Amino acid sequence: MDTLKKYFFLAWTGVLKQPWFAKIVDKLTSSKLSAKLIPFYIKHYQVEESSIELPLSEYPSIQAFFTRKLAAEKTNFQTDEKTYASPVQGLVKDFGELTSDKEFYIKDKMYSLEELVGVKDLDTTNSHFAILYLSPKNYHRFHAPIKGQYDVLRYLGKTSYPVNQQAVDYVDGLFTKNYRGVYAMNDDFYVPVGAVNINSIKDTFVSGSELAAGEELGYFNFGSTVVLFFMNKSIEWDSQIKKETPIELGQVLATIN
Repeated sequence: MDTLKKYFFLAWTGVLKQPWFAKIVDKLTSSKLSAKLIPFYIKHYQVEESSIELPLSEYPSIQAFFTRKLAAEKTNFQTDEKTYASPVQGLVKDFGELTSDKEFYIKDKMYSLEELVGVKDLDTTNSHFAILYLSPKNYHRFHAPIKGQYDVLRYLGKTSYPVNQQAVDYVDGLFTKNYRGVYAMNDDFYVPVGAVNINSIKDTFVSGSELAAGEELGYFNFGSTVVLFFMNKSIEWDSQIKKETPIELGQVLATIN
């Protein structure tokens, strides 16, 4: 049965990842008519209404609602220079330490850091990772988790599968196949991973800028994931951080020892 489910899932996502399909979805979700679906979207995905910045009538399309900003009181960030805060509102999919082979595991599937970020010969001694998944109900802008310099290094990936749990289970090397940005965050890596639409990641910062914790880096037009790599440093994960549990924007993720 699982093999059959995987077959149908991969067949369907073979359509979803096509550029022509993404263009159709983009056109439909950015149309004025799509705004009528916003109340149904909120109910279906159980969006937290107190986090919505504007009255629903001010969102011209469902895509405008999807990429909405948060209400001001929902954007509190730690400003301690040794603290990493969550750059998104989402779900902690996984976190841990990189192996000696520069690899990390998500649900027993192995990934290569060097393949994900497109950099060879990295020193990964005492390095760590965190995978944060944004579901349809979440806020889809992403921010700086710590003060520092942020640089766009490259964009990688020629396809865009969904990034939900079925995709993680069924698509080998999912995050190294999908369209993604690779940013330098001081001496760390910050990787926003897009889904469905190859152009689903939109930067809103100037590469090379010095940013405060909490400043916006960009947004996703469709589903998404953010992968953080904390390189060559000892960190302590916050006691509230657990796999498969929600995390709020600005919530403490880890502290540098």
